[in-house]
Amino acid sequence: MRFKLVVFDMDGVIFADDSFWTRVHHAYGTEHPGFELTEKYLKTNIKKLADEVIGKLWKGKDASLFFELVRTAEYNIGVKEVFAGLKQAGIKTCILTSGPVHLAKRAQEELGIDRVYGNEIKIKNGIITGEYSWLSLDYSHKGETFLGICRDFGVKPSETVAVGDNEQDISKFEKAGFSIAFNSHSKKIKEAADAVVEGNDLRGILQFIN
Repeated sequence: MRFKLVVFDMDGVIFADDSFWTRVHHAYGTEHPGFELTEKYLKTNIKKLADEVIGKLWKGKDASLFFELVRTAEYNIGVKEVFAGLKQAGIKTCILTSGPVHLAKRAQEELGIDRVYGNEIKIKNGIITGEYSWLSLDYSHKGETFLGICRDFGVKPSETVAVGDNEQDISKFEKAGFSIAFNSHSKKIKEAADAVVEGNDLRGILQFIN
């Protein structure tokens, strides 16, 4: 078998919404300052962005809204079939996302994903504390995290497929044995990928894996 592991981005790939954090901003009414901070710090200082958004804008907020967003997030077309098919073929799966680990864990439980790697906002007694545990504090750090995941699974990078939809995934694509830009509007990531799948039916990736 050529591939032993498929590493998926989450937002826009497994789930239909391309930014869970945007949904959180809408829920808490923090869109305007949140989007300004994202524009300013996303590609230059993610720690500062997390400090300002989670540590200030969302600190003290009722977490029930957050958990409701996790519960109601909708999958893309074909997601369940893809993970069932990969499992049947003996191919391991994982999520590597800059989105919330809470949502990744929901997908893991429902889809039988082997492992998930994501970011966590801390919640205590139903309230967002303002603290967080971030998978990486570098916009382009997914590639290094990806190599760590390969070691965790005991596979070579050449034996992996990376699936993503935004420019943060490019560093991951550069390490993987094969890369697929899925449902993406980014010219840069499409140019960086070995294959491109248009539309939001995840089953389109299987032609490159099986």
